[in-house]
Amino acid sequence: MESRPPKSSKELANAVYDDFKRKVIDAAKKRAVSQNVDYETFKNMVSVAHLKPLQAPNTVKHEPTAPAWHFNADGSRPSTTSEEQAAAAARLLSSREAQGPPSTSGDFTREWRRSCPTLESKYRYLQICGPHTLRSIFKVEVSSEVLKGIIEVLEACWQSHAGAAEEEEHGEGGALRQASFVVEVLESLAAAGRFGLAVKLMGPQGTKVLKSLFDQLSEALNAADAVHSFSLHQGGDDIGPKADSAEQEKSCWHESEQGKNVSSPGPDMIVGEGCSSSAAAAAGLVSSVKDGFVRLRQLYGLTS
Repeated sequence: MESRPPKSSKELANAVYDDFKRKVIDAAKKRAVSQNVDYETFKNMVSVAHLKPLQAPNTVKHEPTAPAWHFNADGSRPSTTSEEQAAAAARLLSSREAQGPPSTSGDFTREWRRSCPTLESKYRYLQICGPHTLRSIFKVEVSSEVLKGIIEVLEACWQSHAGAAEEEEHGEGGALRQASFVVEVLESLAAAGRFGLAVKLMGPQGTKVLKSLFDQLSEALNAADAVHSFSLHQGGDDIGPKADSAEQEKSCWHESEQGKNVSSPGPDMIVGEGCSSSAAAAAGLVSSVKDGFVRLRQLYGLTS
C-alpha cells in the first residue's frame, strides 16, 4: 500500500514564504541602491518587491476599434449592401471631372487636385480652361507647384491628343492645332505674376520635363513646317505634279466638295488653287506658332 506524501505544515509554508520575501526584498534594496534612486522610490521598490504582478489572460484579443463612420447612427454595423453603396458613391465622387472653367486660381487648384486624378483628366481640364482663362486667373501669381504640374501634364499628353486629332480630322491640321494650344498655354503662364521665380523653384526635375516638352514641340513644328512648305510649293504651280499619296487626294477632294477650284480626283489629279490656299493657311499657322515658340524659349530660360 502506497503511503501518502506528508502534508506540509503551516509553519513550514510560512517559513518558506518568509525566506522568499526576505530574498526578493534584499534584491530590491540592492537594485535600488545600484540605481541611485531617492528615498521615496527606494521605499516603493522595496514595499512591493514580494508582490506578484497581475497579468491579463492570454486569451483576451484586443481588436482595433473601427472608425466612427463604419457604424450607423444607432451604433450598429451597416450591412454589406450599405458599405458597397458607400464605396460606389466614393468612387463616383472621385471620378467626377470639372465641367466648367474656374473663376479664380484657388478654384483651379481645388478642381485640379480633387476632380482630375489622372494626367488625361488634367489635360482635358486645361482644354476646358483655355489659355485666356489661365492668363486671367494667374495674373497675380502662379506657384511653382502648379506651373510644374501643368508642364508635366502637357509633356505627357499633348502628343497622344495630337495624334488622335490628326486621325479624327484626316490630316486636316489637328496635330498642329494641338501644338498651337500647348504654345498658347505656355504663353499664358509666362504672363503670370512672379513667373520667373516660379520657374526657378521648379527644381531640376521640373526643368528636365520642361526641356523635354520644348524638344517635342520643336521637332513637331519643324516637321510641320517642312510638310506644309512642300505642299505650298507644290500647290503654287498652275500645273503641278501628281499627288504622291492617298492623303493628298483625300485633302484636295475634301476641298473640292466645299466648292473650291480643285480638279476632280483621279489618277491624274492636279493640285489646284484650293489646295494651294489650304497649304498657305497651314504654313501661316506654322509660322505663327514657331514665332511664339521662339519667344517662349527666351521666357522659360531655354535659349541654348
